[in-house]
Amino acid sequence: MFVAARVFNLSHPVPRENGIKVAKEALAAGRAVVFPTDTSYAIAVRAMDEKAVNLLWEIKGQRPKTPLTIFIANIGLINKFCAGVTEEAKLKYLHFWPGSLTLILKGLNNLLWNKGIVPNVVSVRMPLHPIAHEIMGDEEILATTSPNKVGQAMGKNIDEIKAQFGNDVAVYLDASELNPSAPSSILDLTSQLPVLVREGSVSLAEIAVVIENVVKEVEELSGDKEQQTSN
Repeated sequence: MFVAARVFNLSHPVPRENGIKVAKEALAAGRAVVFPTDTSYAIAVRAMDEKAVNLLWEIKGQRPKTPLTIFIANIGLINKFCAGVTEEAKLKYLHFWPGSLTLILKGLNNLLWNKGIVPNVVSVRMPLHPIAHEIMGDEEILATTSPNKVGQAMGKNIDEIKAQFGNDVAVYLDASELNPSAPSSILDLTSQLPVLVREGSVSLAEIAVVIENVVKEVEELSGDKEQQTSN
């Protein structure tokens, strides 16, 4: 059945409340939604819904093995998809979360969103934006990516994003054009030493205060990968 996309203006209380409610319903139905984060807009589906994850790759125009970033709002959920995360490690992560640090961690076997490039590795972040937290609550785990089709520029506002995805996305939550922001920093914790893959809005110096022996890697990203990790 054809269902037209719905756009909700977050600057007014009633459409904001309705938009969050409808976005949750769309996610539960296996649809994709677009919402603002602290670094950019994101397009997301439920991470534990295999059909929804496949839909996200399809509408994005990516191969199923393209990495996705997992969003959570509750640190307790991390053990549902990551291996060996201790309570001590969680406290370190919470020094930066919610915020603009993406962690690459060892994942559990057979994750729905992780079919390829590096087996059993998960990219995860707890965004700062309150809308993201209201959508996720304490229990939702979202698979996310940047709001652009492969080969196209990343949309800075809902009009640009909707022009690319149209009715393939069920709900667009419109926070107007977001203020320019550095992308999240990316820290790889899957090796013997922590590796700062990308230094974004969280600096190496800030990370080193909490996590020891961090080394910095020179980032060499292709255009598609750079867009993929922009959140």
